[in-house]
Amino acid sequence: MKEQIKPTTPLKVFHRITNVFSSLFSFKLNPLHFLGAIAIYLLVADTISGIYLYIFYNIDPRFCFSSVEKISASFMGNLMRGVHRYTSAALIFTTLVHTVHVLVTDRFRMFRWVAWITGVLALMVFIVIGISGYILVWDAKAQLIGVLTGKFLSYLPIFGDSIMSTFFGNDIKLLGGLFRMLLYFHVALTIGIVFVLWIHVMRNARPRLVPPKFLWIALTVNILVISFLLRAKSDAGASLASIPFEIHMDWAYFFVYPLLNIMPISTMWLVVSGTVVLLVVFPWIIKGRKVSPAVIDRERCTGCERCYIDCPYEAVTMRRIEGGKKKAVVDESKCSACGVCVGACSFKSITLEDYPWVEVLDEIKARLPKIVAFRCKFTAEIPSRSDVMAYDLPCIGSVHVNHAKEILDAGVKGIFMVGCEQDDCHYREGCKWTVQRYEKTRKPSLHKDVDVTAVRVFETTSVENITKELDKFIADLDTGFKTDKLMILGHNKINYILASIVLIVAVAILYPLTNDLKAFYPEDKAVIILTFKYRSTSSVASARSPIKVELLENGKPIYSREYYPRGIRRDSSVFVYDEILVAPTQAALSFRMVETLFPEKKSELNIDKNLKPKDSVIISYDEHDKNFLYLKDNQ
Repeated sequence: MKEQIKPTTPLKVFHRITNVFSSLFSFKLNPLHFLGAIAIYLLVADTISGIYLYIFYNIDPRFCFSSVEKISASFMGNLMRGVHRYTSAALIFTTLVHTVHVLVTDRFRMFRWVAWITGVLALMVFIVIGISGYILVWDAKAQLIGVLTGKFLSYLPIFGDSIMSTFFGNDIKLLGGLFRMLLYFHVALTIGIVFVLWIHVMRNARPRLVPPKFLWIALTVNILVISFLLRAKSDAGASLASIPFEIHMDWAYFFVYPLLNIMPISTMWLVVSGTVVLLVVFPWIIKGRKVSPAVIDRERCTGCERCYIDCPYEAVTMRRIEGGKKKAVVDESKCSACGVCVGACSFKSITLEDYPWVEVLDEIKARLPKIVAFRCKFTAEIPSRSDVMAYDLPCIGSVHVNHAKEILDAGVKGIFMVGCEQDDCHYREGCKWTVQRYEKTRKPSLHKDVDVTAVRVFETTSVENITKELDKFIADLDTGFKTDKLMILGHNKINYILASIVLIVAVAILYPLTNDLKAFYPEDKAVIILTFKYRSTSSVASARSPIKVELLENGKPIYSREYYPRGIRRDSSVFVYDEILVAPTQAALSFRMVETLFPEKKSELNIDKNLKPKDSVIISYDEHDKNFLYLKDNQ
């Protein structure tokens, strides 16, 4: 027996988890096999509930929070808001697990690079849509997330400090304009994601877009129940005159924000942008062995279209050549070298370098073992037996039914095929087509003269020990066991009770993951926030004067910084945003601002306040009255 290809450690770890789920759900209903379809189901449910909420939502920032609370007060509104909250979070977690699945099962390189890149893009778009949706609620969480997002974007010169100032001050019009823009992007990106997902699956023939009936019904029921029992609640209403120290985190969308507490914004940009770039170029970093595409002998090809129909990636097309005759043609850029087309062709017109059938048959005839075992290289290893001859294949879908007949006619007693679990086939449909061909429900089908008892299929993972099943197959052949139906081994029974419990737990865990209370400022401190736009005096050269800002606490300087006007020629307004953490105390605060080129242009604001832990002092500027303001909640 030739040395078999061994699976990688990450694949083994993932397959051990897969085995647990298959033992509960069966390999036909294992949710890990339908992550992409589940993500699409969640996106649809999220969109439908979002449309319902949009109908009753008031975009005016003065009333949007109250409109959301009014929606939540009704039975249907509360239910739809819960569905929207939980399906959106579940969408991110499902997409992340789907990404891990694609990585560890090596389904991102070569011909799959388009699906990988669009998948990364879809994940980023999902996150942007979710963050914008949270801001539109305009509660304390929305305000803080808006400020933190503004901090992150402020590193880019095109934004600067102007975004953060939108979430404070006394000009509600700025916030209204931002909300209209966010709502536009929220809707536009939701529509645009359909196009991205279309590109994501367009290279797949018969893409799987809907989960099995049991899964989508169970998920729907569980999400409706949790939406009713564990309501999706807002934080306290936002205030333009204060900033919240802590919010209820949705880790599906806000997982990046805690980095702002532990690293500079420049480093955070390096980490985030570096991660995105790494994900995009990953298929070319780990290239792997270049595959040799299937080769079609046009002289033998009859134009039957079986290979064209069965190809999982639409790599085979039919073209009229040589006097108008229709022939199969392979698109090498799409070909995965899976060999599914070899198993579909009854005229021996397709060959595959990794499965030289003629050489394999000659070797089998020379040795004439009792059992010939074909193994997909991503599944369980064949145990070593003196009377078993094993071959690694790209996919068991390449084992043509005529190959089985020739092997058995040569004197071999049985054929044992080990493939992926059907809905987790590395090449999507190879195992599925194999089963249907040998069950005689799909053409080309097993010859009527072949005893189906002599063929056995085991759908499994790379960590399964198949010694017992192989020995049982050999024993059945020795004892003359007979059956008129193809025997398919594997986890093929569902435990409805335990499977339902697993789904209930998976959905219920969304509540703590979307309601985790986290502080973004030290809770034993108070914060003074300077946030304003100031149009300084123009100099002779048309550039405007920089300004110097100082802050004193009980007569002692605690902050001093110079700000410059924006624009290439320094002729625009000055945007100021900064946060100063101070110890809680009875404080006499003095804020001073002076134009450095025109020292006579200066302003001062004095505040007496008993600062308490988690207090915030917001200092802004009224461009109409030309004076600085200490914002209070009743303003």
